[in-house]
Amino acid sequence: MQNGLSCKTAKRFYLFIIFLMLVCTVPTSMADELPAVECLYDSVFLDIESDYTAEAVFRQKYLFNQPGSKEYSSIRVPVNRHVEFSLIEATHILPNGNAVSIDNNDIETVSDFSPGYYSDSKTKIIHLPSTRPGAMAVVSYKLKYKSLLYLPQFFRQKTIPTNKSYLEISSELPFEYYVSENTFRIARDSQYLVIFAENVPDIAYETDMPTADAYRVVIRPDTISYEDNKYSFQSWSDVAAFYNHLSDDRMLPGLEISNLADSLCVDAGDLIDSVNALFNFVRDNIRYISVDIGRGEFKPLPASEVLKKRYGDCKDQSALLIALCRAAGIRANPALITTRSRPDVITPLPWPGYFNHVITAVDTSAGYLFLDASQLTCCFGHLPPELRNRRALICGAEPFLEFTLTSPYDPGNRLDFELIYKINPTGSFRCDVNLKLNRDPAFEFYSKNPEQELTGVLHAFLSDNLTHQRQLGFKVDHHSPGLVEIFGHFFGDLPKAAKGNRLLVNTGSPFFNYLEKYFYTAQRLNPYSFDFTFSMSETVRLELANNFMADKDSLVLAFNERGLNANLTLISGGDLCEINKSFNLYDYTLSAERYRRFYDFLLIASQAPYNSIEIMPDNIQPEVDNAFPDSL
Repeated sequence: MQNGLSCKTAKRFYLFIIFLMLVCTVPTSMADELPAVECLYDSVFLDIESDYTAEAVFRQKYLFNQPGSKEYSSIRVPVNRHVEFSLIEATHILPNGNAVSIDNNDIETVSDFSPGYYSDSKTKIIHLPSTRPGAMAVVSYKLKYKSLLYLPQFFRQKTIPTNKSYLEISSELPFEYYVSENTFRIARDSQYLVIFAENVPDIAYETDMPTADAYRVVIRPDTISYEDNKYSFQSWSDVAAFYNHLSDDRMLPGLEISNLADSLCVDAGDLIDSVNALFNFVRDNIRYISVDIGRGEFKPLPASEVLKKRYGDCKDQSALLIALCRAAGIRANPALITTRSRPDVITPLPWPGYFNHVITAVDTSAGYLFLDASQLTCCFGHLPPELRNRRALICGAEPFLEFTLTSPYDPGNRLDFELIYKINPTGSFRCDVNLKLNRDPAFEFYSKNPEQELTGVLHAFLSDNLTHQRQLGFKVDHHSPGLVEIFGHFFGDLPKAAKGNRLLVNTGSPFFNYLEKYFYTAQRLNPYSFDFTFSMSETVRLELANNFMADKDSLVLAFNERGLNANLTLISGGDLCEINKSFNLYDYTLSAERYRRFYDFLLIASQAPYNSIEIMPDNIQPEVDNAFPDSL
């Protein structure tokens, strides 16, 4: 391979440099108004060849206006045996105007993993001599992709703004592409696809939410060559078939694994007991080494080698666990999954490179049991929170399944409230509160310290109306990785209603308090992305003293749209009064329109009549109030 540019690429490259000189110059007088570091342009020229390889030339230019961050004191480029790196240019203009050129001898190469374990996976580090104000760095390099499987996602947002982002693709093979909506200008002719953004803002972070990632371009060829085999990625079944082809023969149970499986399952009473014993062995005896799929290799090590070495990454641990299960006559397959936020998987563009984790799917008569042996703190059958209710791609024998939720055995990411108002004959009340968090759900206040957890929960749900009472009246009754239960109570006196001698019960809702904050549009930078799906329920019950009765009424409110629903019901009459509320978020992304519709629903529901219930002495006949409909 040539170290320089090909004639075709060189012609396009230098034409583009002239374009950049015309449009990308930033006057010195603007420097004080710019952030500490600014990317003046970030351009890529990508050529996909007919032999299922590709060549990409990357060019970036950084301006340091204030003391620069260490994050931008170097440029890091991951490579492996499928991705070859060559430097074109690295020039650093110092504040005094002197230029420093960097060559290949100045580039540091760091092995990502321990010797003998994916030793071909490395990082090339191009160090920048100066990040002082007034310094500027221009870096160009080329990556030769020997397998198209390693094509990156282009123009992911950085922590600094970029003035120009330019991607030109020339391809001799059919390909599909994804571009973030309303962010890039696109031009296409018979030979080239050009994608351009005038400005890419710095990435925005939001508490308790996944990182907003609005600017990115993804290129996906229809067919790739990998280890002398051709693979088509027209569907997600193709992706499952690809990983199954790479891994299936590495999960075969040899004699040693079969004997081990027999010894581990000797006292098992049923299938679940057997799987539990096999899972515990892998979790406790195979040391986990973190390796992203694709950085070192998509193919796991043979199960027998993992057992011998006693270490491996997620796909290696999964391969051994699957081999043990199959030796015990248990159907098990690998499942591809991502621990990153949901927008990383682009559903219309099937591709194995989206995934960074492999877990094990055990086929039981009741459905799939998902296991992640790489999590040392994980209990059997209890997935860590970042994997709960995620869509997993099961790679088993044909026919391949489409995405399956990891939730059948895992009711995590759920919160249940129960509030019981006990009304005394004098009109005072005591409210008993019971709160359950099922297995470290998708709420940020979970802590190993019960007192810290109690403070976080009460602040999130009850801070508005119980500030002075909550610390004394509430305690953590049960605390484990599987379940947290909090009990408490508070007291009060019922105010008089506008009508005569009736009393008013204000059933303040922790449920609504939380959801209104969570969906409050003015506080959301990206109001449609969620790192977790989750569910909530709340039950409010009134226990009336003998001398009181409640009006006879009912109310139903519902919001049911794809990926999100909520239901609220009230039934009351005589000594019966019960309110039930439920919320379920099933999708990781919602359209802005659906998000706003649900927030409007929350505003209406939080003002509905059942949030304050009137009770009266039982010798007074209830009046019919037409303003309170039977249903809504």
